[in-house]
Amino acid sequence: MQEQDILVSEYQHEKSRPREAEALQTLRKIASLVKPIMRQRGWRVGILTEFYPPEQNLLGLNWNRGQKICLRLRYPGDERQLLPLEQVVDTMLHELCHNVHGPHNEAFHNLWNQLRDEHESLLREGYTGEGFLSEGHKLGGSTQRIPMHEAQRRARAAAEKRRTLAAGSGQKLGGSGIGRGTDMRKVIADAAQRRIDIMRGCADTDSARVREIVDQTNKSGSKTKAEEDDADEEAIMLAYIDLVQEEEREKY
Repeated sequence: MQEQDILVSEYQHEKSRPREAEALQTLRKIASLVKPIMRQRGWRVGILTEFYPPEQNLLGLNWNRGQKICLRLRYPGDERQLLPLEQVVDTMLHELCHNVHGPHNEAFHNLWNQLRDEHESLLREGYTGEGFLSEGHKLGGSTQRIPMHEAQRRARAAAEKRRTLAAGSGQKLGGSGIGRGTDMRKVIADAAQRRIDIMRGCADTDSARVREIVDQTNKSGSKTKAEEDDADEEAIMLAYIDLVQEEEREKY
């Protein structure tokens, strides 16, 4: 594996729609959140694009095993409102599973569950994506990777800070807060419904309509080349992967 390789080659968003800069930033943020998961498996995505199909149930599609992944970023019926980030990240994890499995079979669902668990573990350990996303510029800009022991120290420090901030706050590490008096049955039901919605919102790539959607994104989208990962950020990303793997080993 190269020290600095690009896991998502291009981003594509629709400049004609409201809040187009936020849409591009959201695509970059989603990519940054799933990069450790992608890197661990050697997955690549050619183009990560937003789409806004008239079919209101469609949330995402994976064209040709990662050549292009389309994500709905906006609420159906109101293109000015962006969907919650975590919902779109979950759709992204679902679509990444199609890099490996086509049908929604048991192997697919097992992988999706695994990716969800890893994503939650990364958030729990304090991973929030890459620093350049704040203003579109990479922090540091170093060309040589920091020592792994320093990357591990930074990752563990971030994880400890997150635990300290969450202690006694009633918040679930890695997720949104669950307040006192919350109806847990509703929380569980909402999570189950979101999974069902994503399943129903995944386009059948064998249909002619999907080919039309992909062609439409090629015409309407504005492409932005991805930057190479900063060497320091890559080292810290790898340290987070090590933390998650260590956490998984401690479970069993």
